[in-house]
Amino acid sequence: PESNYTAPRMQFVNGTDCPVSAEFQYIMFPVMYSLVFVLGLAGNVIALWHFISTKTATSPANVFMVNLAVIDLIFVLTLPFKIIYHALSNNWIFGELMCKITGSLFFANMYGSTLFLTGICLDRYVAVVHPIKSLQLRKPWYRVVISCMIWMILGVAIMYLTFKGPLTSKFENNNTACLENFSSKSWKGRISGVSIMAAVIGFFIPFVIIIICYPLIARKLMVPIPGSTSSTLVKRKALRTILVVLATFIVCFVPYHVNQLIHTLRRINIFSSCALIQFTYSTRRVTMALTSLNSCLDPLVYYFAAENFKWKPSCCKNVPPKNKMSSI
Repeated sequence: PESNYTAPRMQFVNGTDCPVSAEFQYIMFPVMYSLVFVLGLAGNVIALWHFISTKTATSPANVFMVNLAVIDLIFVLTLPFKIIYHALSNNWIFGELMCKITGSLFFANMYGSTLFLTGICLDRYVAVVHPIKSLQLRKPWYRVVISCMIWMILGVAIMYLTFKGPLTSKFENNNTACLENFSSKSWKGRISGVSIMAAVIGFFIPFVIIIICYPLIARKLMVPIPGSTSSTLVKRKALRTILVVLATFIVCFVPYHVNQLIHTLRRINIFSSCALIQFTYSTRRVTMALTSLNSCLDPLVYYFAAENFKWKPSCCKNVPPKNKMSSI
């Protein structure tokens, strides 16, 4: 009898003789990105509405969070293009310019998020471990200047990706690839250098800072101040904030960057195993999907870190509570 088995669509990694396949990506990406689009759009719109309606967008504690919400919102608005790309079995139909825009914004969101999350972490560290210094830095312009510097770094990176060379290419099946399927020459040239530099500046350094800040805040928290309830509450809030930031890093960014580093070393022939590139090719899809989750998890940071942040519409805040029987 004839078998109904359909062999997976194999392709060769550009510049190698290694066949790879990841059929699951054509379902995983559209489902994951659709979920992130809905949740990320709702969460970040609500957050920005809160900051604007309460006039706290320029509050020292909220400057980094406002920037984080903006960059997350920009990112989720690009996801419909990626959903269509992967639903069409990785066929980019929107042209080179849109590939550069969406691709650049993808990485701008990833590394912008890590840098703004690091700013939030450092802000809480100074408030808890160096409270006197924190009072001297209460003016928001310090954070505005740092935020502008981060946006400038992201802008330079986007311009480099946009003008340095094409980001689309052709697969063997004649589909148009966007931000993948680069040649070995490209990997040994600009791609590997950009990949490693972005990982060091945008991930490894921020991750080390957060890992250092967390135990210092925890140790400070373990030292009670007699009669200072408000100080203890501030410390606990800071600790919760950094826990959420650390969890976001571990879930969204650590798997991608570990896998990407191994994949980069293989593409520049530091390693030569075909099995390795087959593994990193598949896991890269999963870890890229995980990076997009930060747009959904960042609103949790706002909830724990922002001043008086409540997930409640302003129209409902003045509704009197129902009478309840109190038990004695």
